[in-house]
Amino acid sequence: MKLSTLIAASGAIAPVLALPQFLPTAGAEWTPQEWVAPGANDSRGPCPGLNTLANHGYLPHDGKNIDLKKLADGMLAGFNIEKGDALLLFTQAIKTSPNYPRTRTFDLADLGRHNILEHDISISRSDAFFADPNPFNETIWAETLTYFPDDIITVEQVAKARMGRLATSKKTNPEHSLSQLADGFSWGEMASFFEIMADGTTGTVEKKFIEYWFKNERLPTEIGWQRRTTTMRGIERIEFTRKLMEAAGVSRRDVTSDAYGRPIEH
Repeated sequence: MKLSTLIAASGAIAPVLALPQFLPTAGAEWTPQEWVAPGANDSRGPCPGLNTLANHGYLPHDGKNIDLKKLADGMLAGFNIEKGDALLLFTQAIKTSPNYPRTRTFDLADLGRHNILEHDISISRSDAFFADPNPFNETIWAETLTYFPDDIITVEQVAKARMGRLATSKKTNPEHSLSQLADGFSWGEMASFFEIMADGTTGTVEKKFIEYWFKNERLPTEIGWQRRTTTMRGIERIEFTRKLMEAAGVSRRDVTSDAYGRPIEH
């Protein structure tokens, strides 16, 4: 994404991202909104994070007609992710709508359109060649768990899991593909382990939180997780993208942008 394009988009929708951009850091222990399982007519996609926000009502529970304001408000309230980050996600997510560019909303299921944002090598979803990539896939997840033998998951283990799935896809999928955009987003997805299920400061996360989250698409407060008290900002994802790629043996000089197309300085 060109910087000029991002600036123009930001100016055009500034009212949508009006304050508060960040949540207060003090106060009583946080309790999430009620979790309600999706119904047969509700839209869900390949992103466990957005599915979780819909299940808790931070996004429309039916998962449909999500505009920028709904996305930004939901990501802030549910995960404490800055609203500016939602803008960068939205500019790509909107392209998955079959009505794009004649619409300003998307459904969660739209995100499963192959090779836009949805991609091969997911750590919890099937490659599209084999099965619908939207629902959680137990077989794929079992492969991923082989890289997480301990109660605490590290950056190095997540990087190995991602590269392991890449190797499996290349070996078994005759139509394996991974666009530059999808490749970048796949690293951003890995970073969410540490940004959403942890506080973004340690480079580690409790395995039980990750398992609960991915399997149930539900915030794991009942097993001790709490939403982070500091707001996740874009620079944090850039740093975790860098750390994960370095752990995977991807040269920093080969990396020019993060998951959302923002330039990385070397």
